Amino acid sequence: MKNNIMSKFLRFYRYFIYRIYHINNNDPALRVVGILAFVHMAHIFTLSLVISELFSIRLFTIEKPELYIFLLVFGLLHFIIFYKPQKWEEYFKEFENETKEERLKGSFLVWGYMIVSLIMPFVIGIYLAYR
Repeated sequence: MKNNIMSKFLRFYRYFIYRIYHINNNDPALRVVGILAFVHMAHIFTLSLVISELFSIRLFTIEKPELYIFLLVFGLLHFIIFYKPQKWEEYFKEFENETKEERLKGSFLVWGYMIVSLIMPFVIGIYLAYR
């Protein structure tokens, strides 16, 4: 069962990259890496809010210059880790024959994942501030 969940998660991530890459033709590789970095940054902030609330510790005390350096390094690491055009070609072949219904469902899941990922730090932050 664990393997099945992990394989579904990895398949979704491959599809996520495929769908983001094919939104339009303006710098698709940069868009994929940028969106992945942005989504992962939102996950880190969400996790840090939850951890800081549960354990009463503050994980982020970054001032502006340090924040910019952190974001730059985070983006560069994402480029190094995720920019794999040869791998992406395999993903594209995996999903190139999707039906219109599969594409609609997949696009809904991808956009839902991005939107939920990006608003969660705000929702949790607001909840913690006003509870």
